[in-house]
Amino acid sequence: MQNTARVSRGEKRRQELLEVATDTILELGYSNTSMDEIVRRARTSKTTIYRHFKNKEAILAEIVSNISEGPVLSIKSLDTYDDGGSRQELEDTLVTFGVTLLTMIYSDKTLGLWRVIISEAGRAAHISKTFFQLGPKRATASIAQQLTLAQDRGILAVKDPDAAAAIFMGMLREDTHLALLLGVQVRPSAKQIETHVKECVRYLIKAYTP
Repeated sequence: MQNTARVSRGEKRRQELLEVATDTILELGYSNTSMDEIVRRARTSKTTIYRHFKNKEAILAEIVSNISEGPVLSIKSLDTYDDGGSRQELEDTLVTFGVTLLTMIYSDKTLGLWRVIISEAGRAAHISKTFFQLGPKRATASIAQQLTLAQDRGILAVKDPDAAAAIFMGMLREDTHLALLLGVQVRPSAKQIETHVKECVRYLIKAYTP
């Protein structure tokens, strides 16, 4: 029982440090954020923060991974169904994923993180690569996996699941994501997001129906 409590306190402290680091990076930018500044704002010690994170890049990787985890975890994979899954179940999964994804990437925190990463891309390509791999590419790969399963089960006829997943992701984000990044559009409502996602899923299913 004591070990469980100790782990829980440690995880809680880790999340607190991540929140402080996230706020600091969003305010100052990645390059201008130092481990010392995170330590100061978190009112902790260097020993404590380095116990949880190897360096600043490791912190950023975990921030991105945590943010992108929601959409990926929202997927109910077709191979978890006893009957191998149906087209309706695939559609439901894609809608849930799409709504979760857009709600996440349209949030102020995620938009801020995108802006920070884009601003760093020219001088720190490894940072933007980490972001891309753990964020957008991870989400696209998760959808490609479901489309592969749909192809294997004869639900859809998808010769190139990776390309189809990339097209679907593009349809979801459309121009709205860029407009929000630039601050020239108001964030869509939950109802507007759901309507848009359902339309994207309808187009995807129709395009690859055998």
